[in-house]
Amino acid sequence: MTNDSKDVDDAIEQYRRTCSIIFGRTSSSQLRYLQSSIDVQQSLLTSCDSTIAKQIAWLEDFAKKKNNNKSMNWLVSILEPFLRSYSAAVEASMAMISISYDIASNQLESYKKIVDITNKSYFS
Repeated sequence: MTNDSKDVDDAIEQYRRTCSIIFGRTSSSQLRYLQSSIDVQQSLLTSCDSTIAKQIAWLEDFAKKKNNNKSMNWLVSILEPFLRSYSAAVEASMAMISISYDIASNQLESYKKIVDITNKSYFS
């Protein structure tokens, strides 16, 4: 076997391993991304539940301790509109996040279709 033939064989072998290299690197990056995404979402949900629970407990204690018309008027006139607007802002933010996920999912689905079409056109 000549030196040129060995170089070609080495190049072909390296090319053959390309798919496993791509898959290996991409897969570990995907798994890391998915795990990080899940961790952030879990942390946000836990934090939110804890924060809201503590705030509600504080508000209920405040209302019980100050069980008079003045404090109840304060709760109704100040707190209720704030809580409603805060809830609306959270709902709008979550809608935007959901839209972002939908856009990213659509892009990934389109990319998969392109890869499938490319594979069919090359290997059919």
